[in-house]
Amino acid sequence: MLGHLAEEFGLGLRNLRRYKLRSFLTTLGIVFGIASVIAMTAVGAGARTEILRRMRHLGVQNVIVNSVRPPRTEKPGATEEEQWLGRYGITFADLERIRTTIPTVESALPVHFVKKGVWRGSKRVQAKVFGVLPEHFEMLNLYPRIGRTLSALDEEEVARVCVVRGRLLEQLGIVGDPLEHEIKVGTIFFRIVGVLRDEELDSPTRRALSIDARSSEVYVPFRTVIKIFGLYSSTSEAGSSENTRIELDQVLVRVRTEDEVAPTARMLERLLSRFHEKRDYEILVPLEMLAQRRETQRVFSVVMVLIAGISLLVGGIGIVNIMLATVAERTREIGIRRALGAKRRHIVEQFLVETLAIASLGGVVGCVAGFAGVYAIETYTAWSLLVTPAAVAAALGISCAAGILFGLYPAVRAAHLDPIEALRRE
Repeated sequence: MLGHLAEEFGLGLRNLRRYKLRSFLTTLGIVFGIASVIAMTAVGAGARTEILRRMRHLGVQNVIVNSVRPPRTEKPGATEEEQWLGRYGITFADLERIRTTIPTVESALPVHFVKKGVWRGSKRVQAKVFGVLPEHFEMLNLYPRIGRTLSALDEEEVARVCVVRGRLLEQLGIVGDPLEHEIKVGTIFFRIVGVLRDEELDSPTRRALSIDARSSEVYVPFRTVIKIFGLYSSTSEAGSSENTRIELDQVLVRVRTEDEVAPTARMLERLLSRFHEKRDYEILVPLEMLAQRRETQRVFSVVMVLIAGISLLVGGIGIVNIMLATVAERTREIGIRRALGAKRRHIVEQFLVETLAIASLGGVVGCVAGFAGVYAIETYTAWSLLVTPAAVAAALGISCAAGILFGLYPAVRAAHLDPIEALRRE
């Protein structure tokens, strides 16, 4: 059986070599179609991987509660001090309620931040100073490139230490071992104990974590921020000033299991709405954000697959046209084979093997072209692409299936030719 198929395959290749240009043009349609499949699946797989990589900072078992400034309204009869002083956002009492009344909460971490200028000598950089607990780094998958993160002892001793990003060191011109340097945050000196990896975060992730794209990040012990910088902040705009008091800018809630994330978010909403009539908070669920982005990516992937399918369809139509022309040219040959005892299935096998040869050769060349296309896209666009073995196997399988599917009609038509009429054909 295998010997017979090998013989048919060899015969098919010899027939294709007789019409080199025609075979090349037919194969070209499959090549473009398979290259499109490889490139499109690589874009989709790379996008999915990138989404998961960027979303890991938020954690699928986390729920993030941010303080939000409510719309400013003038209070009738309020004193000048009350108009000038703004209080809003999550409070220490809210944090305690979250920890004690919601059974699905594994842990809840407070975050308080202030915007300060960071100095090193005469160089100044605008930074956002995050007051966090030691568990903050593990919850958000933040790991040091140099040194360490904050420790429980730092928190207990209200230490003046900090963890920074590598970008801040470059902006301040710090060279050598960064752990030997101090930076001045506002008017207070802090010793650098660790440097986090520099990572590019997308807009939803930055918004969820309240990370300002224009400011560098500095992490210090939570109690240190509260003691040194306090809960009040002043801003001046258009000749007027405002003093705000925010106890907690953010609360990171870790849920025990993924299945309990959505119910926990609903319980948080009910709890906070009872004590915050102004809606001066927002609840962000990374798991829902991930699901939404996955759905968007799924739609995008479907569109790309359809585009690649159209390319394959065009290639398949080319196969049908060429094989029908081949059948017309080889009518006499078909008649001779039938007269010598060949059955219809032998004729079908002969033409299917030829189309399969065209499709398989086009599939292999298409995979090579697809790899080249992926490399070019990565080089000139800086996108993250991923070619998986499953995608390559699927592309080759699709090319072979296309060859059989589109070659079946010409093969059956050739097999049903009347032998006598075929022999009479010049």
